[in-house]
Amino acid sequence: MFAFLPSLGWQEMFLLIVIGLLLYGRNLPDAGRKLGRVVAQLKRGFDEFKRQIDQDADLRDMKQTLKETTTDLKRAADVPRAIANPVQAAKTMARDAMLAPPPDTAPTKTAEPAPQEEPRA
Repeated sequence: MFAFLPSLGWQEMFLLIVIGLLLYGRNLPDAGRKLGRVVAQLKRGFDEFKRQIDQDADLRDMKQTLKETTTDLKRAADVPRAIANPVQAAKTMARDAMLAPPPDTAPTKTAEPAPQEEPRA
């Protein structure tokens, strides 16, 4: 918040002190305390906001894990049916593969053939 203070020279600091004394006079310590309280409350508010965001991210991760586990359990329950009727299982697997989003794959570089040197005479 006070990142601009290191860039101030002694002249600017002196001017700010004089202005502060003129405006607040004997109440300058009280004004400083009030400013400190406001800064502390802002800091606590930002920390609470940050904690809430982190908690929401954790909940999202837990929901995703639960969803994946449910999917795995459904697939495990399909194993006895697949053994009993393999044709239907193959159809189901093909349909699921067609409906599933494509996997995230990074583009791979294809190896270019090395240039061949011409024979010297």
